[in-house]
Amino acid sequence: MVKNLNNRKAIDKAGVFLSTACLIHCLMLPVILTTFPFLAFLSFMQAPWAEALMIVFAIVNSIAAVTLNFKKHRKMIVPAMFASGSLLLLLHFIAHSFVHSNPYVIAIGAGLIGLGHIINHMFCATCPKCKEEDLSKNE
Repeated sequence: MVKNLNNRKAIDKAGVFLSTACLIHCLMLPVILTTFPFLAFLSFMQAPWAEALMIVFAIVNSIAAVTLNFKKHRKMIVPAMFASGSLLLLLHFIAHSFVHSNPYVIAIGAGLIGLGHIINHMFCATCPKCKEEDLSKNE
């Protein structure tokens, strides 16, 4: 019980952290680097590979959360939020290579993924199937 429950909680907590980090990275890093030049060592985080890595981690974590929990609570809002947020992150990353894209697009995408993790956690906390599985694994 504890291990399975902790895995689900850990995935959602990691997802909220990754989404928040992505949001801060995209919206605040340019401001931080121009305001505080002594933090120039953080400029590597503006590289395309760093953005791609954060997006991949956020999407993989979302997929893990959906596959672990959606089978039980069957609330379509969770995969819809993850898919919408992931699509916005990917579209922003691809468009950013060709045109100047709006940073708010990635903020909305990261926000959807983070909110999806919070809602997923709430559904799992109240889901009878999740509680039933946790009890059966404890025995």
